Amino acid sequence: MNPVTTRTPKGTAKPSAVDLALHEIRRLILSGELPPGQPFVAQSLADRIGVSHVPVREALGQLEAQGLVALNRSRSAVVTPVRVEDLRSIYRMRLWIEPNLAALSAAHRSAVDLAMMEEEIEATFQHPMTEESWDSHAEFHRLFVQPAAGSWELRILKVLWDASERFTRLAFDIAEASPAEVEQRKLRHVELLDVARMRDPARVRRELENHLEANEARMIERMDVLFSRSESSE
Repeated sequence: MNPVTTRTPKGTAKPSAVDLALHEIRRLILSGELPPGQPFVAQSLADRIGVSHVPVREALGQLEAQGLVALNRSRSAVVTPVRVEDLRSIYRMRLWIEPNLAALSAAHRSAVDLAMMEEEIEATFQHPMTEESWDSHAEFHRLFVQPAAGSWELRILKVLWDASERFTRLAFDIAEASPAEVEQRKLRHVELLDVARMRDPARVRRELENHLEANEARMIERMDVLFSRSESSE
């Protein structure tokens, strides 16, 4: 889920070719249509997306910085493997940054901010969930660290959020999610919102830490199951 949303507000310019390529390639990677370890070339993606190879190459450069792809000198690329150690590293950095920013924001959120957070929860956790659900989920987490988060914090967090989304999708497949599972995840985010309404910095920090740690644990558990299935089928 992309916390610096790619949705284009009314009255603003349309996304550039690079933005469109970036969004589509990320979608292909995160949905599993471009699986880890599978090589591909920029021109084939350009033909698939309907843009020239130039914005695709620029988009791949950004995705390499996010750790989602590895580029080769031969102009080919490969989706990077999904590793538990990467997940732990990503969440270690998120835990260093997000709870503190959320705590700094706690006393300064307006009623409008809280209403927007509630709207993003409602937009995210509908059944069936869609690709747009990920954008809303990302926007909720972006709002949770504001207004304290500045442009540099958001730049760094965007990289971490983009990288962690592939693990979130792995642990929570929206195509297979039952209404009960969607509702359970919704309640976990409603609990965060309830804490945000209290405007208590220490409580906000603690609850977001608990939320992130619980998510990390669930993802690792899910990855262990998937990896053990893969090994048993070989």
